[in-house]
Amino acid sequence: MNLQDSPVTEGDFLEVVRILADIVTMEGTLDDKRVKLMGEIAHLIGTDSWVWGFAPLLKPGEQPVYLFQNLGGFDEERMSRLLMAVEHTDTGAMTAPLAEALIQTGAHVTRLRKHIVTDQRFESSPAEPYWRAADIGPLILSARPLEGRGNTIIGFYRPVSAPPFTEREARIAHIILTGVAWLHEASTPNPVVHDIPKLPPRCRLILNQLVHGRVRKEIARDLGISLHTVNDYIKQIFRHFDVHSQMQLISRLKNGDGHDVKQLPQAGPQP
Repeated sequence: MNLQDSPVTEGDFLEVVRILADIVTMEGTLDDKRVKLMGEIAHLIGTDSWVWGFAPLLKPGEQPVYLFQNLGGFDEERMSRLLMAVEHTDTGAMTAPLAEALIQTGAHVTRLRKHIVTDQRFESSPAEPYWRAADIGPLILSARPLEGRGNTIIGFYRPVSAPPFTEREARIAHIILTGVAWLHEASTPNPVVHDIPKLPPRCRLILNQLVHGRVRKEIARDLGISLHTVNDYIKQIFRHFDVHSQMQLISRLKNGDGHDVKQLPQAGPQP
């Protein structure tokens, strides 16, 4: 690539190299590496908040389904508002061009909001008030297909009043995210997450809250529904994944076994 023809500067490329080298050599879990990587990109492109998730269903004409694995820059209330915006049916309709680009290219794609949906379409959408309530305006979405398993889905967000992301910032995010193919591949959740699309939308919304450790009273408060209703949804989620607790649910989505405590071998007869 000729730097004279690119919105990315030589200084940007040096930062990209540094970030990729740091991630490759750092110790820690996959969650640690994702959080570190996303924080570095966020700082470099001047973003307010971000998510890294997995999409077992991302097809044009169908409501996308997401499991958010890591988030940054969101308090619990704003997280709930983000999830309500994401689960809105018209959000799914507006993001169809991203899914189409994934299918057409079969490769990692990164798009500014204006490349996914026009400002006029977004501002007239019934989903727009939900995004505004989450204080999200400009965004970058990046998605990577994982053959036969779904897609990683990554979002960078700025407040409604902030200036739009630039082509340069989207390019930087794309370069870094495509440079860690191993992290996308290694961080795919357990295959049981492919059952998530079978859940009703409100259950999916609450599921994402549960996997991030939210308690029932907080979920009820932020979603504006009764604790009784939340409990009913959680019972449905537990039955769907054949678990009996929030800890088992998290373990089942990550490990597939549904057990949060390993069983110790029973002691034999004492002499």
